[in-house]
Amino acid sequence: MQNDKKTSETSTRVQFYFLTFIHTVLDSYANLFPHLQPRLTKTLASAGSRNSFAGILISLYSIFSLLGQVFFGWLSDRKQSVHYITLGVAFTAVGLSLVGVIPYVYVVFLLLALGGLGVAAFHPQATTYAGALAAEMRGMGISIFLTGGNVGRAIGPLLLLYIPYKYGYGHLVWEMIPGVFFALLVPFVLKFEHELDLTASARVLSHKENKQRISFWVVAAPHFVPLLALFIIGSLRTATGVGLENFLSIYLDDRNYSDQMRSLVLALYIFAGSMGIMGSGWVLSKVHTLVLLLFSLVVAPPLLFVALHTKGIAFLIFLFLGNLVLSSSITLNIILAQMMLRGHENIASSLMMGASWGVGGLLNLIVGALGDMFGLPVVLDWLVAVPLFVTPFVVFLLNQPDLSNPKSYD
Repeated sequence: MQNDKKTSETSTRVQFYFLTFIHTVLDSYANLFPHLQPRLTKTLASAGSRNSFAGILISLYSIFSLLGQVFFGWLSDRKQSVHYITLGVAFTAVGLSLVGVIPYVYVVFLLLALGGLGVAAFHPQATTYAGALAAEMRGMGISIFLTGGNVGRAIGPLLLLYIPYKYGYGHLVWEMIPGVFFALLVPFVLKFEHELDLTASARVLSHKENKQRISFWVVAAPHFVPLLALFIIGSLRTATGVGLENFLSIYLDDRNYSDQMRSLVLALYIFAGSMGIMGSGWVLSKVHTLVLLLFSLVVAPPLLFVALHTKGIAFLIFLFLGNLVLSSSITLNIILAQMMLRGHENIASSLMMGASWGVGGLLNLIVGALGDMFGLPVVLDWLVAVPLFVTPFVVFLLNQPDLSNPKSYD
């Protein structure tokens, strides 16, 4: 029995770290898009409509990659399958590797849709499974899992684009091979063990225990107002985070940054986000949940504003600190939603990671249009201020559990 227990713990640990690694791989491809934005807009749009066209691309990708997570969250709550992860990685690798090669608008739209569907299929099931594998360390486990993705988003594109930047964008077509290879490994490593409890209670079920599913609407109804507040906060915080990430590439290109330097700045910005998410796993156990949320929403905007108005090392430092602080409250959104929607954790994950991020992405249609009207620098100044405007919604979360105090949600 003791050996069986040790074997099971080892298997669970291996699966958790492999799943985190696969998240790194997937998000490496998923985040090729902002790096390729200047090329796509120069190739497919006129100079006067460049920002608007970028907003269309961001919104299209958001619809499939982020809003699509709501559908896959609903689907995976009803039918668990490792192939959401397998196909998710494969579709993302193929779609995003080809999008920078094809010079036709509608084919680019289709490739963004394919890559976006891969991202959407992967995240709800993988996030919930990561939390279940982490068991009692759910908060830290999800933070590590999310950090794996953010490290991929930061560093992965630099590796994938090294050869295309040096020898030509035509070489992007070969970059899909590692992603497809790792996708094929997924079913052999990840075993969806039915004794794992995928709810937010972080416990292990006996094989004989049969949990009765309660309707989503019955579970969600008592929490409608705080869920809506979380959703609005997540959506508008993401409008800033994703918008700056995507338009920063064009902003830097307009200032004659080389491809390599532009990608390095983006990598620093995204890496800061991964550090914010990773650090939040520890901070959540030490700081009151709402204090952390308010700190994130109030302190990040001035840091990012200063970054946009400085140059050199000061620009990089304030950009890093701004996204570090802005991202530090992402994990708590997910965990609070999962606690409110016990038994429907995949949908909870998709609402906080998919739908809210998707709405945030769609809002960048407005950012792009305004960028062409008033100039991108002016619009980015207002964009970084958006989190300040959602701070009043925190009042609707006053009765929610304090994640730093386990007694508040026992």
